[in-house]
Amino acid sequence: MRNIAELFPVKPRPGQVEAAETLAGLLESGGAVVFTAPPGFGKTLTVLVALKAGFLPAAWRVRALALARHIAEEAALLDLRSEVLPGREKVCPYALELGSDVHEWCRVRRDQCGYFTARSCPYFFHPSADVYVFNYFRRAPPRIIDVWDEAHNLLVPREVCVNTEVFIEAAGELRSSGSNELAKWLRSFLPFLERGEGEVPVDDNQVSSLHVAYLRLLERGGRRTALGRLYRVLRAQSVYVEGGYLCGASVAIPRRRPALFISATLPYPDLLGGKVVEVPWSRKYRAIITEGLTTRFDEFGEKEVKEYGKLLWDLRKKYEKVLVFATERVAKSLSKFTDLYEPPEIPEWKGVLLLHTRGKFAEGVDIRADVVVMAGAPFPPPWVTSRLRRTLSKMGFSGADRIAEASMLSTTLQCVGRATRRPEDDPLVILADERYKRYEEELSKYFIF
Repeated sequence: MRNIAELFPVKPRPGQVEAAETLAGLLESGGAVVFTAPPGFGKTLTVLVALKAGFLPAAWRVRALALARHIAEEAALLDLRSEVLPGREKVCPYALELGSDVHEWCRVRRDQCGYFTARSCPYFFHPSADVYVFNYFRRAPPRIIDVWDEAHNLLVPREVCVNTEVFIEAAGELRSSGSNELAKWLRSFLPFLERGEGEVPVDDNQVSSLHVAYLRLLERGGRRTALGRLYRVLRAQSVYVEGGYLCGASVAIPRRRPALFISATLPYPDLLGGKVVEVPWSRKYRAIITEGLTTRFDEFGEKEVKEYGKLLWDLRKKYEKVLVFATERVAKSLSKFTDLYEPPEIPEWKGVLLLHTRGKFAEGVDIRADVVVMAGAPFPPPWVTSRLRRTLSKMGFSGADRIAEASMLSTTLQCVGRATRRPEDDPLVILADERYKRYEEELSKYFIF
């Protein structure tokens, strides 16, 4: 293995050489390694140096390709060739007509595709590189190491939802293809949609039949389908209704090895199943856990809404910018106490800005604020939690009993991180749910209470 210190193209920051040496040593075993370090440590360069010591090529997986430019620039400092590989919906010539159905269409008809057989498919055939950068769900080249960036996202359920119109359109597609019994089965979901929220029982055999009908529909004509959107919901580990939508949630813990998981905010790094290399946070933020407030499903009513409203009103009188995060269920009740609620874009603002904990502003953006409020601990719905625990346990995942806690804490840290990305940022953090008290030890890695 090459001398790690000599591989750094610039003067290493404190701790980078030691971290890279430790990572390289652990990667030699061929298993999984989990690397956590605070923002500003230089995690990307540290990992690239460790990989250059003898573990290339690598598949660098990101949740969003917006990170690709940063990774490519860091790789260039080390004279490493990088190649950004977009997903099928971005590069497949058939994606314009098929939309998200292009993934299933490709699996079924790949051998009949002229682009694939001519080896000109931009998804499967691409230039060689030292570091391939692509999203979590893209097919990876064989026999190379997987690097999972922002790995905390792997412990948060991935959700996909459809509305009633998709049901109606999908049922029509089934009837037009002669699958009348399946169309009738879809109608059995309508009472659940009218109920408002809760778990929805799904017959796995019917879902399998739906998949067969979906494939037949794709073979008949190259166009996007409502049936495909519905199938992707119904095949999820947990299916439920929330806010008038039918939703599916799944958690997929990567099993392919070797693998390296990276994150700044991973309260339970052991859940990813690897040896842990953890660099402590040297800077922590002031935080308060409130008493007597909760958004627990069976306790959140009009009384609690008024108490949260009073908290936001008091903060608004004292601070210029109050940034609030809440689940969509809670946010709808609190929106009347705010100045801005989940706007299309973040404008110049003052007062109380309310955003969804799993919305588009919950990760990857900077929002300056004097106070950040978590209006409730953002646990997944209880029916999602119980279903995911059962499913993951059957799959042999040893951390199934902590998946809800891991999801809640990771979501909390990502939301708070919107206002703590710059060195000069120092907001007061208010964790406004008494349930946070149970996790004070885990949160003390990041906050001073």
